[in-house]
Amino acid sequence: MNDKFLVNTNERLSALFDGVIAIAITLLVLELKLPEIQGNGTEILLRDALREQIPEIIAWIISFFMIARIWQEQHIIWLYISGCDRWSIILTFCLLAACSLIPFGSHLLGKYPDTPFVVLIFSVLMVINGLLVAALAAYVIRNDHLHRERGQVMILKNRVIYLAPVIPAIGAFAVFLAYEEHPLIGVSMWLIEPLALFVYHQVKGNVEI
Repeated sequence: MNDKFLVNTNERLSALFDGVIAIAITLLVLELKLPEIQGNGTEILLRDALREQIPEIIAWIISFFMIARIWQEQHIIWLYISGCDRWSIILTFCLLAACSLIPFGSHLLGKYPDTPFVVLIFSVLMVINGLLVAALAAYVIRNDHLHRERGQVMILKNRVIYLAPVIPAIGAFAVFLAYEEHPLIGVSMWLIEPLALFVYHQVKGNVEI
């Protein structure tokens, strides 16, 4: 086995990544419990119980979306490589580890929605995931032996240029608002990520990203 270039290992690694993503999404939804209603006035009690679950629902929405974005980015990276080597495998497993912690951050956010420190933990997890995706893309760019075809590196460069500054900026803004305003307002800032992606897409003149 060539330690520098491992042909077809990327297919197995991509399948493993898909499996971890599926498990992470499953763990997210398991935190959404059915409300237990007792006594008369079931509809009113049900509304109250569901209202109390709003933090868990918000945490699920944001976490599900961010996991989907991570999967999308990783999938696009693997589209442009013909194999993987030791460091691309290490970076992918680091990304898997970080992604597997997202349900933990989501559960914390749902249980302690009024605690700014929880938003800090959640945002740090998101930033780590974003930077690891950027690091994987940057590593692929710098190593020609990983490229499937020449001339397609610019697409990956665009992803690094976008992810490296934007994800930490969103994280910092979310933490700032969590401490200055309210934790749920702060963590909701992660929902502006698709808007940031759209703006970047327009600025780059509809270059694929």
